[in-house]
Amino acid sequence: MFDELTKYENHGHFFFQKGNLLRKQSHDVPNLPGVYYILRLARGKIDLVYIGKSGTVLQNGNFKDQLLRNRINNKQEGIKRQQYFEQKMVQEAINGLDIYWFVTFDKQHQDLPSSVEGQIMQRYFDQYGCLPPWNKEF
Repeated sequence: MFDELTKYENHGHFFFQKGNLLRKQSHDVPNLPGVYYILRLARGKIDLVYIGKSGTVLQNGNFKDQLLRNRINNKQEGIKRQQYFEQKMVQEAINGLDIYWFVTFDKQHQDLPSSVEGQIMQRYFDQYGCLPPWNKEF
């Protein structure tokens, strides 16, 4: 979907549907710095609804604790992502979510997640003139 992400060899995706446990579905996501995006499968259409990053780097070059798996399983709009996804699935008649993740900072690449998130957010904004629906600000 985003050409900028093709260079990252450490990547993957998983599906989340009603009745799934997010922790279980995301068990293969590494706790490393990176970016992710969420596709919504609803009413016979696939739409990108969210772009996010994990891994805030500190001045000394270390990363804060919330890396990919933990970030995907944390909170959105003040509630646990499990509950947030379940609510959205009902509100928006969603059949499933397809969550793609990419490690951007490892032995092969040292791309700061915030920088990569900015690049793909800019691409989305250039095409649609707005942020993805579940991104409230950037």
